[in-house]
Parts: sequence; C-alpha cells; structure tokens
Amino acid sequence: LPNRVGKSVLPEVKLVSMEEEYKKHNFIFSDELKTEINNCLDNGEQAIILLNRRGFSTFISCSSCGYTYKCPNCDISLTYHKGTNNLICHYCGNQIKCDEYCPKCGEDGLKYMGMGTEKLEEEIINNFKNAKVVRMDLDSTNRKGAHDKIINDFKEGKYNILLGTSMISKGLDFPNVTLVGVINADTSLNIPDYKSNENTYALLSQVAGRAGRREKQGKVIIQTFNPDNKVLNLVKENSYDKFYEYEMNFRRILKYPPYYYLIGIKITSKDYNKALINSKKVMNYLKQNVDKSTICLGPTTAQVFKYNNYYRFQIIIKYRFDNKLLNVLKDIDEMLLSVSNVSMEVDINPTRI
Repeated sequence: LPNRVGKSVLPEVKLVSMEEEYKKHNFIFSDELKTEINNCLDNGEQAIILLNRRGFSTFISCSSCGYTYKCPNCDISLTYHKGTNNLICHYCGNQIKCDEYCPKCGEDGLKYMGMGTEKLEEEIINNFKNAKVVRMDLDSTNRKGAHDKIINDFKEGKYNILLGTSMISKGLDFPNVTLVGVINADTSLNIPDYKSNENTYALLSQVAGRAGRREKQGKVIIQTFNPDNKVLNLVKENSYDKFYEYEMNFRRILKYPPYYYLIGIKITSKDYNKALINSKKVMNYLKQNVDKSTICLGPTTAQVFKYNNYYRFQIIIKYRFDNKLLNVLKDIDEMLLSVSNVSMEVDINPTRI
C-alpha cells in the first residue's frame, strides 16, 4: 500500500553500517540507535527491537581446547538458554545442562559466542536506565496466555521496549511506538535458500510498519554489515514494485519459481553409506528417465545434514513441463520400498530448500 490510513505517514528508515560501528567498539548498539532509544524513552514513547534469533548465545566454545557443544543427534551447535541454563538443539529439541568447566579439557575457558534475544534483553537493561523491557519469543510465550499478556501489558504502557523475534514483526498495532530497531539484519539474508531476499524484505518491511502508526512520526534503524545491499535499500525506499522487478529477474535467470517448478527430494537413513549410495541411484534414474529440459541437481548434503540421527542427502529438480516426472517419482518410491532402513521424502513446490 502506498499510503497509510488517516494522518499517519510511513516511517523514516535508516541503514547503519556496523562495520564502522565496530571500529568504535559498538558491537551491539550503534551510536544512532542508542541516541534514538534514549530520545524515545525520554519522550515517554515506546520502541520495538527485533533480533530474529532466540536464546542467550548461539553457541558455546572453549577458548583453551576449541571444544564446541554440539547436538549428538543433529551434529549442529547447541544454543545456550540462560534462563534454564540449558543447551538446546532448535531442530530435534535435545537438551543438556551447561557445565561450569569445559567437559573436554576441564579448564575454565567456556566462551558464550553470538547473541540471541535473552542476551540482548540483558544488554538493553544494562545500557538504558529508563528501559522497562519485555521479551516475546518462543521461550517467553510457551505458557498458555503468555502471548496475549505481553501484548496487553505493552499496550497499557507497563513496558516501554518490546524485544523479540519475527513474531513481533506483524499484526501488532501500538499507537505509542515511534521507534523500531533491527539488530543484525543480515541474519536472514545469509540463509542458503532462494527465498532469502523475499523473506528478508517481508520481515523488515513488516517490522518497520510497527513505527509511527498514529500522529507521531516513526523512525526505523536497521543495523547491517551490508549497507549497500540492494534488498535492504529497497526496504529503506519502501519500494515493493522495484523489489518485485529485481527479484523476478533473479528468479528468471536462475530458473526458480514462478518461472520453473521445484521438487525437493531427500534420501534419509541412519546409515551414512546407505543414504549416499541410494541418493546416487535416485539421481542416475532421474537423469535417464526425465525430460531433457528438466534440470536435476545433486545429490548434495541437506542444509542440516544430520537430523535426529538420520543422514540426509538432497536432490533438487527444476522443470517447466514434464509429463514423465510424476511416474518417474512413483517408480523411484517403489524402488526404495525394497531397500531396508532408507526412506525418501518428496516435497513438491517446497517452501524452502
């Protein structure tokens, strides 16, 4: 929509280079965001701060021996949640208690790396004396009624800063919110998925829309290491039409939807070799039987290669017209039914790959 309802106008959006801020030892809040938050609180107004990563630290590593806590089921780093002192896998849900000393070398060298919403909450309390912060993420809203309570308390002015993940980015209407700050806007841009640009634009334009929804002018500060990024600058301009043209050109050149259909195939097994061998068999069968215009890519390791003790290989199919394809997939499915301890998942038009 080009205009807002009533007298309210679209907020002013600024991109702040964190590369320059790091040189000034501003690792979390830029000078501009600090100033705007203080002004907002001094004026009796409210702010929303977005960090699309929950937990306290994204991983814990030992500075003495290099040990990093990883999920034994998924082989990815565990996220530290300070409130419960647990290390949690955000894929399979596995939890372990955090040790005081490194479990490998026994030294007092554990370092808390990265930042989630729990840690950011602490930093806001320590940096802004007038801040009354409420956090809204999957951890703080897992009890019945917690989500509504946070929203109502913030609307009634019991808190002046609402901090959270993507769940605070849309559908919320707070008349007194005049500032939105985005910490580490690059996170969603760097996800290896063809929809990363689209998802980033949607997230940032939606959260920007929380500011200045009545008479007061809103401001949005987006902190990034890529201030020249095309997508971020189109968010700044609030130019959906230009973003649409830019993204459609990219999708057309690289043969992604809506110009091509996609099918994602995952071959999974608890036996690494079985998963690898059968994924190659599937790929060979596809190449020999699908239409010549159909593109088959892989097999490669899936984005999360080991998930809940299953090894996962991925094949991606891009096609426009292929009358043979559905029957070929049925043949492959029947072929794998006779192979023990190997399964295949077929995702037609996947939301992410």
